[in-house]
Amino acid sequence: MRNILYKMRTPAQSILLVLSLCSLTAPALARTALQDEQALHPDNIVFLEQNWDARDRQWFYHLNQGSNLLSYDLFLHLEQYDSQELLREPLHMMRFGFLPGVESGTNPDALPIGFARDGDNVGLTCAACHTQHIRYDGKLLRIDGGQAMLDLPLFLHHLEQSLTAAINDSAKLTRLGRRYHGERASAQEILALKTLLQEDLARIRDNNRRNHSPAAYGYSRLDAFGAILNKGLALTGVNDNFNEPDAPTSYPYLWDTPQHDYVEWNGSQSNSHIGALARNIGEVIGVYGRVQTTPATWLYFYDAGYPSTVHTKNLRAVEKKVAALHSPQWPDIFPAIDEEQAARGRTLYQQYCLSCHQDIDRTDPQRRIKVRMSSLEKLGTDPKMAANVLEMRGKTGIFEGKPRFYLVGQVMGAEEPALFVANNLMGGVLRNNPLQSLLAIRDSKKLGHPEVIHPPKYLDGEILARGEEVSDRALLAYKARPLNGIWSAAPYLHNGSVPNLYELLLPAAARSKTFYIGSWEYDPVKVGYVSGPAPGAFLFDTRLPGNSNAGHEYGAGADGLPTLGEEEIRALVEYMKSL
Repeated sequence: MRNILYKMRTPAQSILLVLSLCSLTAPALARTALQDEQALHPDNIVFLEQNWDARDRQWFYHLNQGSNLLSYDLFLHLEQYDSQELLREPLHMMRFGFLPGVESGTNPDALPIGFARDGDNVGLTCAACHTQHIRYDGKLLRIDGGQAMLDLPLFLHHLEQSLTAAINDSAKLTRLGRRYHGERASAQEILALKTLLQEDLARIRDNNRRNHSPAAYGYSRLDAFGAILNKGLALTGVNDNFNEPDAPTSYPYLWDTPQHDYVEWNGSQSNSHIGALARNIGEVIGVYGRVQTTPATWLYFYDAGYPSTVHTKNLRAVEKKVAALHSPQWPDIFPAIDEEQAARGRTLYQQYCLSCHQDIDRTDPQRRIKVRMSSLEKLGTDPKMAANVLEMRGKTGIFEGKPRFYLVGQVMGAEEPALFVANNLMGGVLRNNPLQSLLAIRDSKKLGHPEVIHPPKYLDGEILARGEEVSDRALLAYKARPLNGIWSAAPYLHNGSVPNLYELLLPAAARSKTFYIGSWEYDPVKVGYVSGPAPGAFLFDTRLPGNSNAGHEYGAGADGLPTLGEEEIRALVEYMKSL
């Protein structure tokens, strides 16, 4: 069933489409390893010390950012496509990796973590992709800002099927109408509800069609850049104007993100000046924020940019909250770190890792991070994500003749890199929020970021010449960040292609070609999730496009043979547990 949901999107696979439709009457799907009843009870969860309290967490989990996925009341009452149980039922939502929420002032209907209400609509927040559970010795650990075990495309395909079933199954539609309007729902009310369902379905179906990838992402990954770029191209007014988002990356951990000079896996976004707010606007646009592409006019003459559902004030607040977040430390419930072995590992870390992954004080409020960029050629990891950002193109439609950054920059022709259209959208939304834009610049200065929009960054350890930092050479690279909290960030590499820290230190040829992801069970020896054919687990195949586990062979020589012995690898892993 899992593969059908991913593959049914193309006409050439009509057989799979028929099979998926037949499944509408099939028994409910078997429970997966992620559907853990222990997680339904907050008292069962161990919260690590990360400088947030319970109020901070609830605020972050459900703060409205302006994402409009579908109608709020529909989401409350919509049934699963293959049963009469609600789609939002907590145990069911855990199938996709969403963590159960609790009833609170910010979450009155106890929606999963990462869902928030925006007026009559419901959408996603940062917390959906950046809140993590780890299980060890029967205990569940919560890591805020960590890498979620989330399969968003799988959820969206289930959502599409559930909306379709509600429209086509009169019994489902009647039950939905009674939940929505009350037991005496009239025929006219149910007909109006069907129209609302059709409107939401059209948006979800179009999103799924545009963002279908020939290779499934699986848990803990998403091609967020591809989705954002495709959303921009969808707003051009040109039909079928999209690219396959076929370069999924891991959800990166959030701690220290505001303190970096550059963010994103390819270091493409500066945190200086207006950059952090622009980045977060792009994120909301990518996860179903709505933008009106006809510029607003204030006082009859002032170009006020693009009105949108984006809540820029809240985005600034999120950035400040994340700036206070500390990375998690190796928990006491795990086996104790071997201090003698870790000390040997520190020496090796200084030799092999420190030139790229700098040391920081995880709790220092003045910590600042200058990222180091490694070129694709030197690093050797899968190039697809970095290359796609530059190479994805599309028709500009209504944006033809407009500057790339809304008021300034290169004027766009009939066809341009998709990134240019996304830049115009972000610039237009910023223009529509002048006060928050000015305050975001102030926030950047308080964090100590330079005032220039594109400060220098480092590629292969050498600072780039001014002007070169936005060249193809700079963007065809991946970022190396400090590794505090790295023990919680499996699977590793930017595309999640290496299951644990131990294997990351092996030559690429010795790493697993396939492994399973989809369980919270943790392996504190190799440092990663336990890989095994658990119910519902996703089989990650490193031989598929975008999934290569090559590169980052700093424990191997030019001939591909290991330069680190088994004891040295174990010592390095032991030290990295302490970061």
